[in-house]
Amino acid sequence: MDDNTYYRDHWAEVDEERLANYQQLFQWHPAMEVLISGADIRPGQIIVDYGCGPGGLAVELARRVGDKGHLYGIDLNEQFVTLAREKLAASGAAAWSTLEHVTDDNIPLANATADRLICKNVLEYVTDHTAVIREFHRVVKPGGLVHVIDSDWGMIAVEPLGRDKLDELLKAAGCAYKTPLIGRLLYSEMKRAGFSQVTVKIIASADTSGRLLPVLKNFAGYAQVGGMGRARAQALLDEISAAIADGTFMMVLPQFLVTARK
Repeated sequence: MDDNTYYRDHWAEVDEERLANYQQLFQWHPAMEVLISGADIRPGQIIVDYGCGPGGLAVELARRVGDKGHLYGIDLNEQFVTLAREKLAASGAAAWSTLEHVTDDNIPLANATADRLICKNVLEYVTDHTAVIREFHRVVKPGGLVHVIDSDWGMIAVEPLGRDKLDELLKAAGCAYKTPLIGRLLYSEMKRAGFSQVTVKIIASADTSGRLLPVLKNFAGYAQVGGMGRARAQALLDEISAAIADGTFMMVLPQFLVTARK
């Protein structure tokens, strides 16, 4: 992988360990309802899942629009698309779903196609988030909604690491993100793209059980690509694991929920 494009390349090619982590992280569960409720998804709608991953959310979106609607999912990772197709087939929703592997950030749909577009934790990785948001505006119908869920890595807290160790980890792992502070930028970018109504909600729940440990394992892997030694990365993970075991762990990563109407 090219160091200059690692932020993108590491999604196009995913190793088996990371794939297993993503299969766990990207599963749909009822606690995620708060993340997508602002999209106002209804039966019969045409919906785009931008960066559909291995299909956990895509299956839920397809279930909600039903056979009178249609789900379009796209992703840079061909293996993700294959897994998503398998999940949709198993759910019975393949007949009203179209999934495509893409090699750039454009959406292979005509202007004003979709009633809704959902983009979950993707824009921090794209080459030009401004251009992608304009692409969202192009694809949705007048009156349609774009609903973006994304992080802001400048607002993360991970205990027991404290500020200094966390900053060390963030700096080394920065190669994996094109725009790690995308959360705080979304409101203004949506306005500049021409959306008429933009609302922002921030959710910042605390994980004290270690549910987000796969995120931190990925982070440690990114940090090694960014120059952190393997032993140091493992030492930080060991410290985190020990805190999970003794009940002192806490992680907070605010999620920005930005809903924009065309």
